Amino acid sequence: MDITTVFIIIAIFVVSSVFHGMTGIGVTLIATTALASFLPMREVLMLTVLPCLFVNLVVFLDGGKVGYYFKKYGLLALLSFIGSWFGAKLVYIIPSDVLILVLGILIVGYVAMQFIAMRTGRNFTLPNNQPTLIVVGLLAGILGGATNAMSPLLVMYLLSATSHLADPKMEMIKSSNLCYVVGKIAQIFVLAPAMLIKPTQDLLLYGAISIISVLTLSVGFYFRHKISVAVFKKMTLGILLVLGLKALWTVIV
Repeated sequence: MDITTVFIIIAIFVVSSVFHGMTGIGVTLIATTALASFLPMREVLMLTVLPCLFVNLVVFLDGGKVGYYFKKYGLLALLSFIGSWFGAKLVYIIPSDVLILVLGILIVGYVAMQFIAMRTGRNFTLPNNQPTLIVVGLLAGILGGATNAMSPLLVMYLLSATSHLADPKMEMIKSSNLCYVVGKIAQIFVLAPAMLIKPTQDLLLYGAISIISVLTLSVGFYFRHKISVAVFKKMTLGILLVLGLKALWTVIV
């Protein structure tokens, strides 16, 4: 990997982590869709798995109540873990172009739903019941394991599952980040053999971008209450839209 590519990868994680700290979304989706524009999906997953694990873990642990979320959302997290394990296996079976196409469709669909919700005040939701939880947990895990795009299904389910609470936003952030964390752990189990035989410089890069991502996440936390989060969320969705369309264009053309 040449030095220019390394600097581009680092810049992608810096930007996406700052946006994640500001808005609660960004590091997984922005980094994945940006990297998928010039790297195979398997390489993208190996680059993102550790930084995304640490960033989502920091967000999940922030504020405590870990036991509460494990108890309440343990089944959803377990299903996400199982789905992510199977999804990560798909990168060895399904061609990279197909996975990037799926990623592009999921990202563009997710952004469209978010913009519609902001314009109309109405969110796309799924029923809050046990069968839906099981299906969402498994499918979101599979999609997350194969493409890192776990958010769309999880968000639609958690919007209804948390709507009756006094602080649904925080509940949704915490529960979704729990699912992201266990999903990344599942990916590590599958990807570790391929990662460990990488050249030393690649392993050092994995560690460096993990540290950089956590540090720049803190920058996002610092500015969260100083700059309009609404504006940054729209910017995040705008970036995702461009990257998602670029991913689709790359595959189709």
